[in-house]
Amino acid sequence: MPILRLKAKKNGRLRFLSHLESLKMLERSMRRAGVPLKFSNGFNPHPNISFASPLPVGSLSDYEIIDVDVINEFDFKEIISNQTEYFPMEFTLMDGYFIENEKSLMSQVTAADYLVKINADIESEDIKEAIETFLDKESVIIKKKTKRGRYIDVDIREQVQDLIFDDEVEMIFMRIDTGSVSNLKPLALLDQIIIVPHEKVDVLRTKLYKGEEGNLVELF
Repeated sequence: MPILRLKAKKNGRLRFLSHLESLKMLERSMRRAGVPLKFSNGFNPHPNISFASPLPVGSLSDYEIIDVDVINEFDFKEIISNQTEYFPMEFTLMDGYFIENEKSLMSQVTAADYLVKINADIESEDIKEAIETFLDKESVIIKKKTKRGRYIDVDIREQVQDLIFDDEVEMIFMRIDTGSVSNLKPLALLDQIIIVPHEKVDVLRTKLYKGEEGNLVELF
């Protein structure tokens, strides 16, 4: 069966949807658009819709990659052209194409780019100094809760691939490990750089990557 791979943006109030709520929103929108969804078997059939990397609640995204199992290929460009009839205004479909029998998105993701804006009375020079202090450390150990409820020590310093303050946009740029093998949330990193209430922070994901022959390649 073909798989429809989508690239989308998620903004505004949709940032507050949980991962499950985002899936439900997509299912309803796809049904309205007449997408020939393929449903699972069993007593509770459901469409197979998967995000490459579920976005933390409260975060915005210019780079959502989603796979949707469909029964057959169809003219998806027509849905993009008329998407405001089917999808919430704050969810924007950018592009899509069909693939066959590729391994799951989640297993491919290795890194992500984020822009973090601090909406607090903190000078940019202070943020730059805090970033330099973090980068000078050989290791930064934090406690991370596992799915089984236990806490383990994780060195997040080795999960940070790039970290700078971008003067042009006055935001922190982060490239951090993301995926099933190694995963760091942007706010968990920010907490180790500078203390700011999370409600005064905007997080925007701008890219997702997979690894190919030791290099990072954009997922879409």
